[in-house]
Amino acid sequence: MAKYPDLDFQFTFHDLKAKGISDLKGTLNEKQEVSGNKNVSQTAKYNRKVSIVPVVRGQ
Repeated sequence: MAKYPDLDFQFTFHDLKAKGISDLKGTLNEKQEVSGNKNVSQTAKYNRKVSIVPVVRGQ
């Protein structure tokens, strides 16, 4: 897109599904139920949320 030349707009349905699953709050089992995946391992592949690691003394 001309307005945002540095952004990559190449994405698939699977990217959108992963974003939705990752943003959901709840357990992996709850995310599985909402997403319609048949098993938890399938949901885990889409769950790309990065754990936030606390810093020590503001470092």
